[in-house]
Amino acid sequence: MADDHGKATQSAVRERNLTSALQLVLSGEGLATRAGIARRTGLTSATVSSLLAGLIADGLVLEGSLAESTGGKRATTLRVDASRNVLLSVIVQPGLVRGAVVDLLGDVVQSVAHRTTATATVEDVRAIVRRLAGATTARVVAVAVQVPGIVDADLIRESVQLGWVDVDLGRELAGVVSAPVHLVNDADAEAIADYAISEEFGANQLFVSLSTGVGAAVIVDGDVLQGATHRAGEIGHVPVLFGDDAPLCACGNRGCLEEVVSVTSLLGLPHGADLEAVDVAALAALPASRERIAAGARALARALLMVGAALDVPNVVLGGAAPKLGPDFIGHVRAEAARHPVRAAMPLSFRYAKTAQEQPFRGAAQYALQATLGVSWAR
Repeated sequence: MADDHGKATQSAVRERNLTSALQLVLSGEGLATRAGIARRTGLTSATVSSLLAGLIADGLVLEGSLAESTGGKRATTLRVDASRNVLLSVIVQPGLVRGAVVDLLGDVVQSVAHRTTATATVEDVRAIVRRLAGATTARVVAVAVQVPGIVDADLIRESVQLGWVDVDLGRELAGVVSAPVHLVNDADAEAIADYAISEEFGANQLFVSLSTGVGAAVIVDGDVLQGATHRAGEIGHVPVLFGDDAPLCACGNRGCLEEVVSVTSLLGLPHGADLEAVDVAALAALPASRERIAAGARALARALLMVGAALDVPNVVLGGAAPKLGPDFIGHVRAEAARHPVRAAMPLSFRYAKTAQEQPFRGAAQYALQATLGVSWAR
């Protein structure tokens, strides 16, 4: 028994060291060396050489050119074998399922999209994964699926936008590709991508995604909080307007935040409209939209004052399709928050997300990379 415990401990230590070595190779951007990894980790040269031999044998790391001389024998550089290993990243929205083959450096190799006549189905997701798997000859390390709703391991507990309840998407995709499948909430995925490249707001922030729905991700000390039942950030269906004249939400309640500040609502579009198919900026400039945008910004700011004070998270990032609304929307949000300061709470700072539109597949891919190999593209 003691011997088995010792072996398990040794195995866990080696796995930890392998992850550290792979992360340093990935972060080194082609300049990492065995000696450098030994210095950074405090491991012996022999241990590092053994770790790297394993990573090279697994096809994850390649030897590169000789590093610059530091006075002695020139060391061989190391880099991640991005071309032979990829991730499949899929984004599910009510009328659109799209995906990309993403290499281990985070670059999109190929992308596909499928517009659905009704809300997306599990078969639509399967079809996209099949197309992506067929589009690459590289080894698929993991599959990431980004969905709006409550994600609990392989289960989608509920997605109001998709009309899904207790869908075991992990099981549904199990036979499509021989790689682990990781599900991630859409706001969490966007927050992960944005946090990885931006140092502007530090390690404590609230990411709010506004698109066809409204979701949020809470980042505390650099980690995305899940909550007791994986529902942290599910603010879209909190009522903010009351009375019989409050707008009816798809969830069955009236006056939900989603019905007031989702980008589809701000633009006067029907529930579940495909925002990728419309010119959001042009619609936002219309007089009727400007009125809704101003009113929605006020409602959002008031809701976030409570959230920010409760969590002591003073920095708010607005993502999803919100950046396409332009400076007026975030200006209204800032002005409303400033008009109603919360005593004893930090004042809220706001900015638009930096990656949601340019690199939509990166967040889910990084989530799967971290879950599968333990490494990330984080800053």
